[in-house]
Amino acid sequence: MPAPAHFLRSHVRLPGRTVGLAVLAAAICAAPVLAVAWIALSGETGDYLQHLAGTRLPIYLATSAIVALIAAGGAGLIGTGLGWLIARTEFVGRRTLAWVLILPLAVPAYVAAYAWLDLSHAGGPLQAMTGGLFPTIRGSWGAGLMFALVLYPYVFLLARDTFAGQSADAYHAARTLGAGPLTAFWRTSLPMARPAIAAGLALVVMESLADYGTVSHLGAPTLSIGLIRAWSGAGSLVDAARLSLVLVVIAIFVFGLERAQRRRARSVNAAGRHKPAPRLQLGAGHGLLALLACLTPLVLGMVVPLGRLAWLALHTDTAPGLAAASLHSLTLALITAVIAAALGLATAYALRSRTAIATLAARAAGLGYAVPGAVAAVGVIALLSGTQALLDPAWRALTGEVFPILLTATGGALVFAYLSRFAAAAISPAETALARVTPSLDGAARTLGASRGRRVGSVHWPLIAAGVTSAGLLVFVEVLKELPATMILRPFNYDTLAIIAHNFASDERLGEAALPSLLIPLVALLPMIFVARYLSRQAR
Repeated sequence: MPAPAHFLRSHVRLPGRTVGLAVLAAAICAAPVLAVAWIALSGETGDYLQHLAGTRLPIYLATSAIVALIAAGGAGLIGTGLGWLIARTEFVGRRTLAWVLILPLAVPAYVAAYAWLDLSHAGGPLQAMTGGLFPTIRGSWGAGLMFALVLYPYVFLLARDTFAGQSADAYHAARTLGAGPLTAFWRTSLPMARPAIAAGLALVVMESLADYGTVSHLGAPTLSIGLIRAWSGAGSLVDAARLSLVLVVIAIFVFGLERAQRRRARSVNAAGRHKPAPRLQLGAGHGLLALLACLTPLVLGMVVPLGRLAWLALHTDTAPGLAAASLHSLTLALITAVIAAALGLATAYALRSRTAIATLAARAAGLGYAVPGAVAAVGVIALLSGTQALLDPAWRALTGEVFPILLTATGGALVFAYLSRFAAAAISPAETALARVTPSLDGAARTLGASRGRRVGSVHWPLIAAGVTSAGLLVFVEVLKELPATMILRPFNYDTLAIIAHNFASDERLGEAALPSLLIPLVALLPMIFVARYLSRQAR
């Protein structure tokens, strides 16, 4: 029997009123990208970019491709293997590892790079232990390896959920026809999970393209380095915007591929949920091997680098300005996380209205997640500088003075840039959480006389609180780790933990860089534990 008209209106009225906030989220995310495109296409070509095109640009492009391929290959191998082990086998520690394996996302790749280069350089501990046989972690392959060790959870999460939801029929049919376990996995389980794995790899590629600290420290000149040099060295906004546009085109292509593969993954998973495959009970020997396989990336990507930094921090005096930098990092991350969670929830509510403008706004907001931090920063500068130039003449005519400087070189500009990048990351968790609020719940509360505000507070919020909190904590962690946008937009003498760690590491003063580098993952670890456990509960 169709639902009464008043029941449907009560269910969609709240989403309809949040469309304006969804449009605001889309504007925050898309405006810097559009500003970059406008500056890049309308400005005059500078000498620096002409010189770069004939010299370093091919190197930047080639290095970016090599780093991204190594990162994707390593993360794909680790994430897919661990995802299958957790989803399809049973061994001691599996349930704990299901969420612990996500924790390396709390470690910035540049922090892991600081530690591993210090351990492996000539005269370092690993060189001394192996008689100089251990290779120095640097260059394109070193950067790709660091990305693989800290970003594999993107692949692991999607692969784990896909393997857990697959039907047992195809696998058992292959085994019946004489295929061994490995052959059956290769010919049935892996092809069915390929769309989800490709989606995770796309996220790894986007993150590696967006990075600056890792490739700078390890000497791998990528497009991000070229962009920073165009802005800070040549001082050309137009040249920086044009390099940004190259990154935007690549990132949007990868982001589009990720979205397409995610849709395919949903259709593949949906077909096999009626008969999930039972987990394979591993014996003591094989269970120990599975446990070691799971612990290896954790040790290499988190335990070893954090342990080395902790040792250096204990043997070095505390860096000056650490307390202020910690306060700045926490303040910026907290403000951005709260705003992003609110915008993500509003967008999720707006999507329930099923209007075209809400759908378009959500997709436009998603554009920001595909944009590297340096590009977002250049876009914010272009946008606010252009607005300033438009307002100056009218303000000068009225007051005889220049219009007060807008948000450039302030904390507000940083929050703007962070939101343009990470607000989209809060939409999907909020949308997933809001799916638990069914029309029948709203209808029952309304029948009992609950007002709209009380329904949201008493019915909706208890069901969506964990998801919205998870969305905000994800943004909190990402802002703590963000380096290039902060480098470009931070006010004078306004350092964050990422900035002072990078500055000391660039000067080869890793002892002073150790404590701020260590504080970033330590602060991010508690939010990441909450997110990891929440995602594992959702998967179960």
